[in-house]
Amino acid sequence: MKKLFLFAALACTLASLSAETISISLRNPNRKALTDAPVCIEVPSGKNYQSATVRIGGQEIASQMDDLNGDGQMDELAFVVNIGRKAKLTAEIEFSTQTAPANRYPNRVHAQMWFKDNNKKRSYTEKQHIPTDTVSERIDNMYSKMMHHGPAFENEMVAYRVYFDKKQSTDLYGKRIRQMELADGLWYSSEVPQLVNERQFGDDIILVGQTISIGTLRGWDDTKDTPAFATEQPGTKIPDPCMVMIDPFAYRQAHIVAKGPVRTIVDMNVEGWQYKGRTLNLKSRYILYAGNRECEVKQFFSGDAQSLTDLEKVEFVTGVMKVGIFNTDSVNLAGLHYMSDGKGLCASFGKDWPDGNHKLYPQMSAAALAVSIDPGFVTRTIDRKEQILFGIHTNAQHTLNYRMAFCAPDKEGPQLTPKPWTYQSWFKWCKQWNKLKPVEVR
Repeated sequence: MKKLFLFAALACTLASLSAETISISLRNPNRKALTDAPVCIEVPSGKNYQSATVRIGGQEIASQMDDLNGDGQMDELAFVVNIGRKAKLTAEIEFSTQTAPANRYPNRVHAQMWFKDNNKKRSYTEKQHIPTDTVSERIDNMYSKMMHHGPAFENEMVAYRVYFDKKQSTDLYGKRIRQMELADGLWYSSEVPQLVNERQFGDDIILVGQTISIGTLRGWDDTKDTPAFATEQPGTKIPDPCMVMIDPFAYRQAHIVAKGPVRTIVDMNVEGWQYKGRTLNLKSRYILYAGNRECEVKQFFSGDAQSLTDLEKVEFVTGVMKVGIFNTDSVNLAGLHYMSDGKGLCASFGKDWPDGNHKLYPQMSAAALAVSIDPGFVTRTIDRKEQILFGIHTNAQHTLNYRMAFCAPDKEGPQLTPKPWTYQSWFKWCKQWNKLKPVEVR
């Protein structure tokens, strides 16, 4: 009997070391019910927890834990919840030192990056691209060697990709129905028309060119402006002279940090960016949750003391391109509209050719873009021929955050939007989205 008590005591001690349960309160501060609202909390430090189980109302829901810096320690726990207007929920979270199975929950998100197979004897579906989660370079030569030119990530509603070059532009893929597509279509669904027909795949919807695209961070230099630029015909080969790309640089890396099941995280890292007399390191982090149009963007700057001194006084820019501005052969069909509230919300709506190859892309595509920035980061509005921008700066911690979102008006069916998008309904949605506050966690 004594041995039984000893074993029981030992079992209790081991259990207390390997697991911990906490309770958190969730509150929706908005007068609008939220579906798939993101929730993110820090993992208790110093205990090497490797997994967690989240229950709301006694029901287990999908969640994930992420190691954000690659040190083997989990840093954040993330999940999504449905919560009514001004409502409260309680989540019970059990942390464990045990690793959970990779297929524990269905994946509602996906991220991918590939080294391109250039064998011309293989068809698009036969290509043997090599998957990778990390790619780096010290000279600007990897863009054309990567399948879809960098990392791509999606949820059931939307897909984004980020170019692995000095532009670091964001490109967009619109969907017709709620489903995962990139693993089979590899972004260029025009190359697999049978999947478009059988599974209603979507496609690339914008022509980025040299613009800010949507939510891309760039430098800015007013002294390089030229009167001639304002009168030149818009085109992808005529970059805005004031736009400063992330170049020159010493080192560049694209890294997929997390692949699901409820969110993807992609980091674009640059070291040694020479900008306005400073040598800066920049981590651009893109976070996409299941069931959300928006992608959260976090910019982290680092460097030597001299480069970081008064960095919050240095201006950068982001915003949206004016969709349809390049559509010079069908101006009447471009339907270009854009707006800015002057405080941190800008949006555009229009139609253009998504690619110069009209054989693969025989139809124009409508796109609607938006960026939402906290007014505290905004210095001014910059209305340019090809894009509507905000001047922005970092905070005292050398970081800045904002959100971007888009829709594909020509593609989205009733699963994605109850009524067809117009520029009026898009701008109305953007204003409502801009006011939404995240779920409060206590």
